[in-house]
Amino acid sequence: MQVTKRSVKNDWTLFTLENDRGMSLDVLDFGGVVTRLTVPDRHGKSENIVLAFDDIDDYKKNKPYFGALIGPVAGRIQQAMFTLGEKKINLKPSEGRHELHGGEAGYHQKLWNVESFQTDTEVGVVLQGSWNDRAYNYPGSVQVTVTYTLTNDNEWIIAYQAITDEMTPLTLTNHTYFNLTGDRTHSIAGHQVQMKSEGYLELDEELIPTGLIDSGNGGPFDFSRERLIKSGSGSGHKQNQVAGDGYDHYFLLKKGSAEQVRVKEPTSGRVLSMETTQPGVVFYTGNGLNEDFVLSDGKKAKKHSGFCLEAQGPPASLHHKGLPSIWLKPGEEYKHQTVYRFSMD
Repeated sequence: MQVTKRSVKNDWTLFTLENDRGMSLDVLDFGGVVTRLTVPDRHGKSENIVLAFDDIDDYKKNKPYFGALIGPVAGRIQQAMFTLGEKKINLKPSEGRHELHGGEAGYHQKLWNVESFQTDTEVGVVLQGSWNDRAYNYPGSVQVTVTYTLTNDNEWIIAYQAITDEMTPLTLTNHTYFNLTGDRTHSIAGHQVQMKSEGYLELDEELIPTGLIDSGNGGPFDFSRERLIKSGSGSGHKQNQVAGDGYDHYFLLKKGSAEQVRVKEPTSGRVLSMETTQPGVVFYTGNGLNEDFVLSDGKKAKKHSGFCLEAQGPPASLHHKGLPSIWLKPGEEYKHQTVYRFSMD
């Protein structure tokens, strides 16, 4: 087990976490961005399984949010507004009429204070930041701590903690794109997904939840049994078409379930399991990726060359009743954990 660090462009620092089983994780202090995650396949060959930019300067914009920490509110806030008591709060739109992933105030654009740690069984980094984003109309000053831990059990654990001095919406996630083949330009169509879900949030034409929870039973949104990603991206189902011929939907997870999401790639044998304390996950299949994004090794991204499992609370709860709340009050602590576990089949 070891942690190393080195200076890179823009006076940023890149931390490399390595365990004793051939797995490693590279993290930038800028945006908490994961730039590399190497995992062995069934033959013991370690390959990078996440999408990252070839030019580190591209993280200054990071339009696809490769590997980034997302906040203060992950996801889309309808019409870039919400109400706090009787007061209407208007944010700055960043995607059409809506705000996406914190907009210009997003945590993916912040320089975090980072400290590393190491024990006999795990290594990691602790990212800390304290921000007042009133310039973008978010209420309160928020203190955030995010810990990335790599274990000898081939687990990447993300622990989130935050407090605020004013009531404010907050839900954090990580936006890493995975491709378990080890070839980041290879389609994820053949990945097999299984999920313990209560249903998903229906989207309108602008990718905003309508408030309707659809059980998805029997169709391309039913992951109670293993389902190929391509069975949804090529289904012709209206909700797949709305999302750009794939998935970009919030799934409500069954409470207390172990291994809530399982993704298997048959060729490499790699398996990714996810468990989280969050109430749900956005399953996104890279529908907006294209060759404008140059990946590491000079390869170009393609549609469906990566998928995301963004464990988080639903920002739709700011506009629709009956969904888990994302409000954080003074005196309360935001505390969640997501575990990505890697194995072989």
